[in-house]
Amino acid sequence: MTALIHWVTGNPARAFLAGGLASLVSLFALPMAAWLPAGVVVLALLAGGAVPATAAALGAAAGLLWVFLPAFGAGPALIIALAVLLPSYLAASALAATRSLSLVFQAATIGAGLLVLAIHGLLGDPQGVLMPLVGALEPMLQRAAETLSQFGIERSPQEIGAVTVHFAWRTLAWIVLLHAMLAQFAGLWAFGKLREPGLFGREFRQLKLGRVVAWIAVAAFATSLGAQLAFGQSWQAADDLVFVLAAAYLMQALAVVHGLRELQVIGLLPLILAYIAAVLLPMALVGIGFADTWVRFRERFAGRPGGAAP
Repeated sequence: MTALIHWVTGNPARAFLAGGLASLVSLFALPMAAWLPAGVVVLALLAGGAVPATAAALGAAAGLLWVFLPAFGAGPALIIALAVLLPSYLAASALAATRSLSLVFQAATIGAGLLVLAIHGLLGDPQGVLMPLVGALEPMLQRAAETLSQFGIERSPQEIGAVTVHFAWRTLAWIVLLHAMLAQFAGLWAFGKLREPGLFGREFRQLKLGRVVAWIAVAAFATSLGAQLAFGQSWQAADDLVFVLAAAYLMQALAVVHGLRELQVIGLLPLILAYIAAVLLPMALVGIGFADTWVRFRERFAGRPGGAAP
C-alpha cells in the first residue's frame, strides 16, 4: 500500500492517471466509493501540494465527464464533476493549511449549513422547484409504492414523491458534507501511511465541532420549534439545517466512541453497537455527539487515573 501511495504522489502525470482511474472505479461501486476520486485529490494535495492535486482533480474530472457527458450533456456533467471534487479540494486546502481535521470538520459543517440556507434563499420554494422532476419519476415512484405495499405499507406514488421532495435538499447538503469528510479521512489516512503512521486515527479520535456550531444547532432547533408552536408548522429551512447539523454530530459521536475505545474506557462490543446504532437509532448517537461539546467525554476520561493519553 505504501509503495502505491508513493507511486501516485510521485509526479503530476501519475496523479492525473490515479485520479482518472479512481473516478472510474468509484462509478462501478456507487454509492459506497463516491468519495474515492476526491480522496486521491486530498492525498495528492497533502503529499505534494497544489500541482499534483490539480493534476489529480483534472484526471478525476476527465473520468467523470467521460461517463456523464453522453448521458446528461456538457452542463450537467460539469456540475456533477464540480460537486464531486470542489468541496473536497477546498476542504483539503484548509486541512493542508491548518493541519487540523477538527477545524476542517467545523468549516465543512458550517459550509453545508450555509448551502442548505442558500438553496432556500435563492429558490424561494425549493420543494416546488422539484415537483416537475417528481412527475418525470412517476414510473419509479409507482414501483416504490408497489414494493412498500408488499411490506404492508400503503403509500401512493404522490405521497412518496412529496416525502422525497421534502427531504431532497437537506439530503443533498448532508451528502456534500459526508462526501467531503470521507475524502479528507481517506486522504489523511493515506498521507499518514506515507509520512506519519497513526496520524489519521489520532486526528479522528479528537474530532469535534466546537461550541460555535453547537449554538448554531441550538438556535436552529429553537427556531424550528418556535415556528411549530406559533404557526402550527415548522420552518423548512430551519428543519433542514437541524438535519445537517445532526448528521455532523452523528459523526462526532463516532469519534467520541473511538476515543473512549482508545482510552480503554469501553471495549470492542460497545464500538460495534455504536455503528449499529448509527443505522438503527441515529438520534441516540446525535445526542452523544452534541453532549460531548459540553461534557467533553474524552478529556474527562483521559484525566482519570489509569486513563491513557488521547
